[in-house]
Amino acid sequence: VQLQDRNERPYGRGDPQERMGKLAGSKPDLSARTGFSKEEKLKISKELVDLQIETNKMKEQYETENFELKNMILALENRVQELELCSQKVTGERDALEERLHALETSRKELADEYIILKSNYLALGKELDQEVRRAAVFALMFLA
Repeated sequence: VQLQDRNERPYGRGDPQERMGKLAGSKPDLSARTGFSKEEKLKISKELVDLQIETNKMKEQYETENFELKNMILALENRVQELELCSQKVTGERDALEERLHALETSRKELADEYIILKSNYLALGKELDQEVRRAAVFALMFLA
């Protein structure tokens, strides 16, 4: 029952100020018990300060590197966006050129077909002309004779 009572009370009996007084009074006892001299305490304090300085330098270095890396990432993301826009532009130009090429090929085929028709008409007209010239020559020979 007594153990249960002690466990239910967070810091034992007594006034909080009284407890603080006991803790403050126990501090000199602690240093006396540990047996550290003032030189050892100063040495430990110096090492703690050096450690804090080193820790702060490491934190500063980390923050600097982190900042630089974030800037690098942002620059690379911007470059990726630029390249994507450039790619979209080039793709649009390529599509337009493919359409123009298709139109030119269609036009070339039409011109080739028209050329074939014109050439065959020319050859046919040339044959008709030759036949007319022969008829005229025969007629002229008959008329002159």
